[in-house]
Amino acid sequence: MKAYFNPSLHQERITYMKMLVYMFLLPLFTAAMNLDLQNYHHHAVLDPQGKYNIYWMHKENIITFLVQVETLGYVGLGFSPNGAMASSDIVIGGVAKSKPYFQDYFTDDNRVLHKDPQQSYKLEYAMENGTHTTVKFSRPLQTCDPHDKNITESTVRVIWAYHANDIEATGPIYHGLNRGQKSLRLLNPERKNYISDETPSFNFTNQQVPIPDKDTTYWCQMFKMPTLDKKHHIIKVEPLIQKGHESVVHHILLYECDREAGDTVLEYGHECYHSNMPDIFLTCETVLYAWAIGGEGFTYPPHVGLSIGTTTDPTYVLMEVHYDNPFQQEGLIDSSGIKLYYTPHIRKYDAGVLEAGIWVSLYHMIPPGMPAFSSEGHCTMECLEEALSHEQPDGIHVLAVLLHSHQAGQVLRARHFRKGEEQKLLAYDNEFDFNFQEFQYLEEERTILPGDHLITECQYNTKGRSTMTWGGLSTRDEMCLSYLMYYPRINLARCESIPDIKEQLQFIGVKEIYKPVTSWPFIIKSPKRYNNLSFTEAMNVYQWSKKKGNSFNEHVKQIPINIRCSKHESREWSVQGMLLTPPEVKTYTSEVPECASFFSVSSSAVSSTVRYVLIVLSTVIHYTF
Repeated sequence: MKAYFNPSLHQERITYMKMLVYMFLLPLFTAAMNLDLQNYHHHAVLDPQGKYNIYWMHKENIITFLVQVETLGYVGLGFSPNGAMASSDIVIGGVAKSKPYFQDYFTDDNRVLHKDPQQSYKLEYAMENGTHTTVKFSRPLQTCDPHDKNITESTVRVIWAYHANDIEATGPIYHGLNRGQKSLRLLNPERKNYISDETPSFNFTNQQVPIPDKDTTYWCQMFKMPTLDKKHHIIKVEPLIQKGHESVVHHILLYECDREAGDTVLEYGHECYHSNMPDIFLTCETVLYAWAIGGEGFTYPPHVGLSIGTTTDPTYVLMEVHYDNPFQQEGLIDSSGIKLYYTPHIRKYDAGVLEAGIWVSLYHMIPPGMPAFSSEGHCTMECLEEALSHEQPDGIHVLAVLLHSHQAGQVLRARHFRKGEEQKLLAYDNEFDFNFQEFQYLEEERTILPGDHLITECQYNTKGRSTMTWGGLSTRDEMCLSYLMYYPRINLARCESIPDIKEQLQFIGVKEIYKPVTSWPFIIKSPKRYNNLSFTEAMNVYQWSKKKGNSFNEHVKQIPINIRCSKHESREWSVQGMLLTPPEVKTYTSEVPECASFFSVSSSAVSSTVRYVLIVLSTVIHYTF
């Protein structure tokens, strides 16, 4: 009997078998994927449309990523020194013809893509369904590959891209507009302090504030805390940024004000730090909460909350919003603010915020043309000795730190000294991003004792500037601050310093100023070359060079400093205003990271399960079809 082959019938059988395979294995794979996703401690959406999702976790010296992208072509993820493609560490992966592909690349200074001779990334799996491509991979935090970027606690500028088509033999097709960058802290400690959707909350928001068509505006509005019959704790604060104003609202600070302010102050807002600003605004000095551009809000740990509802808690607060409008756009109207979640279930400790660093002032000076100028703000042992000995002799416990600077800031550190010996850094960011500032949770809480000494250190880059950079409020001015979130709350609001102005001016040869001081900035009398110039004009007249800038940097670190050691509600500790010689400290040197190997860390059981399911799926499909 002669056999007859029917191609049409054979194809129908293949199609039917495909359907059976997918119907059998897809639920199993979906369950495994969902189980895998539960292990990721962090998640971020990288693009405005929500098409590019990244999940990650790290254990010991290995970090694992899972990217899910709405495309059936290739997906790319990279780490950049500045958010651009040049000199970046990049991986590209996807699924083509039912087979995964994955490659470690790097780009040179001209943005040309090269395959990395040391493949430091390990593909766990890659798959796609009808709409999305999912790629899971891992790598050591430090690979010691010159083409890879080490992953540390500093800000990481993540770059991403994808395409509708898979990678070709000659390399990936140009991604076009399907690209972007987002700053993240990949090693921020995990915080599973979830709160219920039913948790009560209240908002403090500006109401249709017209943003002036000028570079910098600080807008102040006072609010009244909700009236409660007993003590409550605020347990979470999150920003409410008006859509489209994400780049305009630079930071939001919430201050405690005089409890006797009265409700009439709630009727209007006003530009902060203005000559016509209401006097009551001057009583609002204690920082309760700080948010800066790029941050996502703050959730307090389970044992700590911000107290409200008692007679000693804040009644009136002032919300300061910094509007950054460098292009001087007209017609901007803003209603941004913050949402605060609270609970009647009292936690063990009341939270406080301590502002440490450099007293914001024109006396903070940074010469032009400097690739690395370092400023230091001291929270001195004298201030901490007096305040903590009186308030909390056993010390306070720091749980999070927000490092704050402006556009020239490059590297920020919060250093901690005890009896002259340097402790582990409280916080640091070696790749500070002006557009991404948020509280960093500490891996372990740190205790600050009476007599300890804190230094907030900021390194600036002013190579592109031809005039002095001053301490001030504008984002083109500079700040150097660290906000320490701590408990239990004590009566210490600010612990800062500023270098003595007289000795700073002596560096450029200033001998005498006009007295009494009747104008600001004050006027110089001698020598003749500076006569009748303000001190700011004289500093700009001086012929700066990189060598002179470095000499000035060393000079400023050694001269006496003025101390700011203030309580809440505009009161002061006795050391406020003292002129002290700063301690001699060594220049901070970062530890050299150790190289890691994949073979030293085993994969988790969940990851193994998912990989097994995928292997079965791909094998069955391959041999069936």
